[in-house]
Amino acid sequence: MYELLFSEEALKYLAQIPKKDLANVKEVISLCLGEFLKKTTRRCNKKLLKGSKRHTYRLHISMTHTVFYRIDDENKRVLIDDVMGINQAHSRYGLY
Repeated sequence: MYELLFSEEALKYLAQIPKKDLANVKEVISLCLGEFLKKTTRRCNKKLLKGSKRHTYRLHISMTHTVFYRIDDENKRVLIDDVMGINQAHSRYGLY
């Protein structure tokens, strides 16, 4: 199993999500970037960003939130660079 490492930016965003939504967001992150990290499932809407400089992936959660992450296979870690609203994320794809 890979260790999940959150950046400060990701933690700041998660801290401002209403508690009722936060539980679902955490569950999806844990499931999709844990158990299903290297597997395809309908529950996890994840994709490698084409042309990404750092081999970055995105995960959509409930079509409300987007997680940008990278996989460090050598150290068995998932580096979660940022979490943000889905609309904000569409304008930031080119930065990753």
